[in-house]
Amino acid sequence: MQEFINLRIRERGSAKRALHGAGCMAAMIVAIFLPGIMPAMAQEPVRTEPVIVTATRIEEKVSEQASSVSVVTREEIEQKGAGFVGDVLQGLPGVDTQRAGSAGNRENIKIRGGKSTQTLVLIDGFPVNSPGTSEFDISSLTSDLFEQVELVRGPQSALYGSYASGGVVNFIPRKWTGGPRYGAGISGGSFGTVAGGGFASAGGAWGNFHLAGNGYRSDGTLPNDGTELVSLLGSGDLKIGERQRIHLLLLSTDANKRIPIDFGSRRDTNHLETRRGFLLGARWEAKFSDAVMVSASAGGYDEFLHVGDPPDATDAFPFPFDDVTKSRKTVASVQGRYAPGTISTTIVGAEFEKDRITDTFNPPSSTYSRSLYLQEELRPYEGFGISAGGRLDRNSIGGTEFNPKLAAYKQFQAVPVKIRGAVGRGFRPPTASEKFDPFIGNPALSPEVSVSYEAGADLSIARGRGSLSATWFFSDHQGLIQFVDSVPGPSGFGEMRNVDAISRGVEMNGSWRLTEIVGFAGAYTYTATRDKTNRQRILGIPNQRGSLSLLLTPIPRLQARLDWRVESDELDAPPNGGEKRRPGYGRVDLHGRYLWKTGSGNDPQVALTGKVQNLLNRGYEERKEYPAPGIDFLLGVEVSI
Repeated sequence: MQEFINLRIRERGSAKRALHGAGCMAAMIVAIFLPGIMPAMAQEPVRTEPVIVTATRIEEKVSEQASSVSVVTREEIEQKGAGFVGDVLQGLPGVDTQRAGSAGNRENIKIRGGKSTQTLVLIDGFPVNSPGTSEFDISSLTSDLFEQVELVRGPQSALYGSYASGGVVNFIPRKWTGGPRYGAGISGGSFGTVAGGGFASAGGAWGNFHLAGNGYRSDGTLPNDGTELVSLLGSGDLKIGERQRIHLLLLSTDANKRIPIDFGSRRDTNHLETRRGFLLGARWEAKFSDAVMVSASAGGYDEFLHVGDPPDATDAFPFPFDDVTKSRKTVASVQGRYAPGTISTTIVGAEFEKDRITDTFNPPSSTYSRSLYLQEELRPYEGFGISAGGRLDRNSIGGTEFNPKLAAYKQFQAVPVKIRGAVGRGFRPPTASEKFDPFIGNPALSPEVSVSYEAGADLSIARGRGSLSATWFFSDHQGLIQFVDSVPGPSGFGEMRNVDAISRGVEMNGSWRLTEIVGFAGAYTYTATRDKTNRQRILGIPNQRGSLSLLLTPIPRLQARLDWRVESDELDAPPNGGEKRRPGYGRVDLHGRYLWKTGSGNDPQVALTGKVQNLLNRGYEERKEYPAPGIDFLLGVEVSI
């Protein structure tokens, strides 16, 4: 009892400190962006607005979205100096990406207090969530492969089915529509890190293609902490006449990761994980008239995972562990779109998905889903829109579920502000591994059901030079599938259980280009979670996180960025048990990019890049018992012709 009381005292003390730090950040964000609100009623300059396809399955402007969305463009990816896609997502409101130690180690995406199993991950619209774990490890994806990242928060099961009960992230490959273009880059830095890659692109009246490959290696910061990655991505469009096209996608990743920590041992010298993924997809689109468009797609994602861990002399439970998991996700779909005018767009589709998995410790298993969905996009007049839809899923494990969603927005012209709101339902059936894993499985698991609400506003400030957004959200998770260590389980160390939980909070983000030289960007998220069954916070979710960035462009050729990121404490599931609380932390990063030779179109370009991470050399962990690197640097050069 005394240990429990001490834990609660430490949590409250840490919460107060985190609340003060994150509250100061939220106040700074408001203080920075508030002066730009008053002049916002003046005429705004014309700017190119990002287009998003993930939110409604059709191309629409971000300003026409009723749901809370974020789009990270190629320009922003380069400005961040992001090496991996997890770095791209850092700083987005409502999003948690927590890395298990050094770069290239396990990393998943959580949205609004949900689990990573509730986030659907797409590569160019093709799903890649693992049939075994329901999540996708993004640690093998480097950012130079992608042109844009699209994020939709809240339940999207009305369009995407079971994996999307928390949100959707879509990584869009790079595309080039001009003449032939080639490029290469190399970088190196601390901890024996070396990264390099190249690409070839071309485009014309016939279509376009982009082929890229890269590699990455690092020794890490601990013994047995090295990482080696190799990836290849190809995508392209082939036009057939004026009204048809075929889109092809190929992605191959090969990762070898040494794991410095293991169950029963705080440091491991021979734990190795090999993960290979292969995605192949094709999509056909035909425009039969100005009002009618039909598309059909098929894709398959194969994943191979080998975890080998011979016993160590220091293991508390010495035994050889060797597990091979092979999985395949196959998806086929057909979709029709009918848009007789500008007021109404109707989307109807059908989808079939089959998951198969084999594992050393489990017999082979297969699950399938058959789905029908309907989406209606109404735009009765300019500045007002309604999105309404629903999807019927018949899952071989979870049964039949219907998931609706309703969202609306209103754009005001007198004051450049948009208000929006949405309500939706999502579900996720348990995977075969969650039910039948010999160590932590639970055959009695039932499907998760989530009902979420959100309301927010987006404001243009400083005559269009900046923006400020805020969103309130509430999610009720019924039967959330989570590891519970307070019950014995199959092997005596806990098991997967259904728990009832809630998550609620506020998201804020803003940007302001103060002058041509100086700009600011910031984000803040407060997330209060409660596992009502076990009377504690949901594991792996910090109460608060925020970021503040200073953007500098002293001359057109030079860009610099200083990022300050803070995160409060959280409860985690440490590999070796014991203290669950992972302390909060703060981190400062610096990035610069100089265009040594510039041009337009196909003219050659050379860029020099530099990055210093954890500039203040703070000791911290993103995941419990996995120390993050101290101060480190990376220098590189990129050439394109």
